Amino acid sequence: MKFNWRLILLHLLFWVLYLIVWGVRDMAYAPTFWDTVDGNLIGSLVFAFGVYFNMYILIPQLLLKKKRFAYSLSVLVMVVIIAFLSAQLYAVYYQNIHQGTSDFFASFGGVAATGGDFLVVYGLATCLYFINEWYIKERKLRELETQNLKAELDLLKGQINPHFIFNALNNVHVLIRKDPEEAQTTLEKFSELLSHQIYEVNKELVSLSGEVDNLSNFIELQKMRFEDHANITWQTRGDLNGQQIAPMLFLNFVENAFKYGGAPNEDPVSIDILLKTEDQLVTFSCVNSVYGTQTRDGKLGVGIANVRRRLEILYPGKHKLEIESGENTYSVNLEVNLNED
Repeated sequence: MKFNWRLILLHLLFWVLYLIVWGVRDMAYAPTFWDTVDGNLIGSLVFAFGVYFNMYILIPQLLLKKKRFAYSLSVLVMVVIIAFLSAQLYAVYYQNIHQGTSDFFASFGGVAATGGDFLVVYGLATCLYFINEWYIKERKLRELETQNLKAELDLLKGQINPHFIFNALNNVHVLIRKDPEEAQTTLEKFSELLSHQIYEVNKELVSLSGEVDNLSNFIELQKMRFEDHANITWQTRGDLNGQQIAPMLFLNFVENAFKYGGAPNEDPVSIDILLKTEDQLVTFSCVNSVYGTQTRDGKLGVGIANVRRRLEILYPGKHKLEIESGENTYSVNLEVNLNED
């Protein structure tokens, strides 16, 4: 049997404090504090029986099962019994010490006084019991929420990977037919992208410079596919070194720009991407051209919804995401505060 020593020590502390508080109170009737200990120790043994009978029998079997009337009646009977029993014990204990005190506890007034004392102890113990139960439930709830969030993040990351790989492989397939040499270069870029996916995506934090390199590789790969009908601007500003950020927060927006930025009749694709840092603030913007004949793919919508959810989980109150869809442009503006405070 495994003992919860922390709980045992807390209970002992409660009864030690009872002896101290009641001892200080009873010093008005005793020469010294130590003269009060024996009597209060007797009382604490009787009171402890009532306290633990309430905590481990009455509350679980009656109160928590919503048998409130039965619980109230049981507490009333218990208080009467505890008051009478403890008063009689005090009367016997003080008989050879102080007859007046013994007579008091043998009277109705003594029973009422001990009953009042027990009600105070009962009330405090019951409050502490429910505070402890609340704390245990809150701790378990937080642990469960943490586990659920971790599982959800793993799922969201897992949803990003197949979508990204499908698009990249489709790019390679197109280039193999058009230019084998460019296809080889593309495969090298694709290899670097996959390496980032395999080794970085499952980390909680990655270097911001690594994320920028990954975006650069993806953009270069897309430039090969669009050839000379792409007007693409990709810039970074500020110091990227030393910054840590959650992985794969920007790639879906860039994928979105390339997939929906082109037109069926090979009109030029216009995409402007900027990532800048200032202290702990990272600002990302992506603006691309759109055409009325295009429709949004549900799969891509899932990708962006996942990024939204990840931002809510990982940077609550520390990010700002604005997405605007105009007649000819689609823009994304994202701010992420990397300050851990």
